[in-house]
Amino acid sequence: MNTQLEYKSFNREKSIDELQYTMNSQIEKLQILKEELHFLQFLMSADIYKNKIMNLFEDLERYKKELNNYSSKCGKLIIDANFQANQIRNKKKCDELACDNYFIDTYNESEKKIHKLINQIRILKLEIYNFLPAVIKTE
Repeated sequence: MNTQLEYKSFNREKSIDELQYTMNSQIEKLQILKEELHFLQFLMSADIYKNKIMNLFEDLERYKKELNNYSSKCGKLIIDANFQANQIRNKKKCDELACDNYFIDTYNESEKKIHKLINQIRILKLEIYNFLPAVIKTE
């Protein structure tokens, strides 16, 4: 399952309300992802794993590190996305073409970063979900 959609912007044609809705939706997705990452971090630290699994400790530590890294990135993007949502509200006050272009470009950059992070986290989650059944105690 290596198929990934590349980011493509369709924001030049959207109204301010559509942009605001989309950014708020992205913020909500990031907040949910951050909670999922915290749960996966909890799972990586739980005492639920079989003994005598080769490289188990190293794998768990690697996953913990990656989850922590993505959680941190997610938190930063939530802050950036909230800033962008505030910029959208301020955009209503600026009707110049240069303002429009700058606004859309910065909005697209934020949306592209969010899209990239969500895809990276999805890949990590799939890897963890495939890893866990083989190492979790079932008896």
